[in-house]
Amino acid sequence: METNTREIFLSACTKIAERLSAYGFKPMQKAQTLRKTTRNKKVYFDIHFQSSVKNWSGGVTLWPYLTIASGELKKWQIQQHQDKDATGMIFATRLENLTPLKNKNQDWNMAVSNQENVIPQLCELIITYALPLFDKFEDTGLAVQDMVANGVAFNAHFDARHQNLPIDFLCCFGSQELAQAAFDNYLRQQKLTAGAKRVYEEMAAQKPPVNKNITDSTMRAAYRNHLTINT
Repeated sequence: METNTREIFLSACTKIAERLSAYGFKPMQKAQTLRKTTRNKKVYFDIHFQSSVKNWSGGVTLWPYLTIASGELKKWQIQQHQDKDATGMIFATRLENLTPLKNKNQDWNMAVSNQENVIPQLCELIITYALPLFDKFEDTGLAVQDMVANGVAFNAHFDARHQNLPIDFLCCFGSQELAQAAFDNYLRQQKLTAGAKRVYEEMAAQKPPVNKNITDSTMRAAYRNHLTINT
């Protein structure tokens, strides 16, 4: 009997998990999510694998996504902002965006005949480009300082334009002053002062939030945390 595509996909996830276990990743959800937690347990990193409903035996798509989040940040968001929908999210992107494959929607074909070649290639990208980013958050204080200086320019390949700055993370693990400095640099580097003023006016008028730009959520977070727009 032919193995169905779901089984092929999960088998590939398991093989990836086995390769990355040496780097501290543990499988969850039948290895569809691999999680690594910092030594101080404050931040965790997820690699999540999604697939397509259009799979067939010769084409089993896998898409890797990266997430950095914090349970401690989630608790802070709930307490600080009474945010019942808080997630503790710090950063999320597709793996390719941190690599020379950036801005390409790479479909990793995990068909049985491909796995021997494709899985090592995918794992090498994770080890080379994702792990250094994860390592930055082993020391949250240094991660905050890095964002104050460099925003979300996490490596030479990542396109930091139109990316959100994790204001809540900066306030929770840094300070109001450090978050303000990071926000000042962010507005200047991204040339978003006018957009920030628009969002601040909407927030002050208690208008329903409308995402005119991806970065509007940064402005709303800055407003909630009482950061100022310094021109």
